[in-house]
Amino acid sequence: MKTTTPAWLIVALREVETKLRDKAFIISTIGTLLVIIGSIVVSSILGSRTAEFSVAATDESSYEVLDQVQKDKPGDMRLSIAKATEPEARQQLADGELDAMLSSSNGSQEYSLTGYDGVDEQLSQLVADGVDTVLTDRVLSSAGLDATSLPAADALAVSQLQGDADRNSMVKAMGFLFSFLFYMAALLFGMPIANSVIEEKQNRVVEILASTIRLRQLLTGKIIGNVILAMIQLLVFLGVGLLAAYLSPLEIPFLGVVSQVAGWFVVFFFGGFLVLAGAWAALGSLATRTEDLQQSSGPVVTVLIAVLFIGLYAKDGFLVAASYVPIASSVAMPIRLLSGEVALWEPILSLAVLLATCWIVLLFAEKIYRRAVMHTGGSLTLRKALKLEV
Repeated sequence: MKTTTPAWLIVALREVETKLRDKAFIISTIGTLLVIIGSIVVSSILGSRTAEFSVAATDESSYEVLDQVQKDKPGDMRLSIAKATEPEARQQLADGELDAMLSSSNGSQEYSLTGYDGVDEQLSQLVADGVDTVLTDRVLSSAGLDATSLPAADALAVSQLQGDADRNSMVKAMGFLFSFLFYMAALLFGMPIANSVIEEKQNRVVEILASTIRLRQLLTGKIIGNVILAMIQLLVFLGVGLLAAYLSPLEIPFLGVVSQVAGWFVVFFFGGFLVLAGAWAALGSLATRTEDLQQSSGPVVTVLIAVLFIGLYAKDGFLVAASYVPIASSVAMPIRLLSGEVALWEPILSLAVLLATCWIVLLFAEKIYRRAVMHTGGSLTLRKALKLEV
């Protein structure tokens, strides 16, 4: 039995094939993947690298300071200390065997940290703290006081009522990533829908297509084709990024949470992009030239910028409200899910509102498209388009 391929599927496949042959699209996709992988690799290298320093003391007082630094240094630092005469230390600095030498003067009240062509800032700060500790201990001892009776440097503990600093940092980073991916995909795959409609109107190709397939199927194919491309690219970006993070030797906190929320983001992205795809198609059908689209696309671009700013800066009640507003919820709800303090019914309700809006917008866009796409007498407004006969 012979089967006929649906017209909308043919159009969708044509959209996909055309985009996959676009060198600019391929180069940008590969470039983005390399940036994602490179950023994770660089972060892993920098995060796992252990700082190593070798310092020599030219007198007993300086060695006492270095011994204090050895006790106070962070766990991810390796510090080698030794004693040497000043000429020996200078020669070792010149030979690259030492990172710095420490000397005291003025009755062991002043110290000098010397490097060959500079001293590492972290090492310099640690030695400065060591000098302060040693000198303070001496002053207290001369006054008959015990330094251990003084308040410790870490007597103040910093905390917060909600969440923790590491998780908040993760939420900010992923909020930026979700917002940026949504913004770029909406422009990269949404704008071509409108441009394609305009080109077909200008070349009168749409009249030929309309004689062979229904306009509804033509619009459906255009939207589905670009949705497929956007979803594939998004999944590739997220998949490669998560895989690189899992394979990284650096332990990345909350990686499991990010993986789970990434799935929710894909679903919300799908709904939000469909709404925008319908809007782009309607704008394209109302315009007759690319210049017309540049003028009429302002509201859609404004919405995208607003979504980007919501992902970057929205907090508390405003973020909660935005998570139920269609399109904005595509970014706001996944960001809230990252915090781990959202009930299960909330993303389900938000997604239901988004999909309902998507259905309404697509129906309206299809109505505008069927009325306006055959019009060639100049750009139209929504009111004029609705008055046209199909």
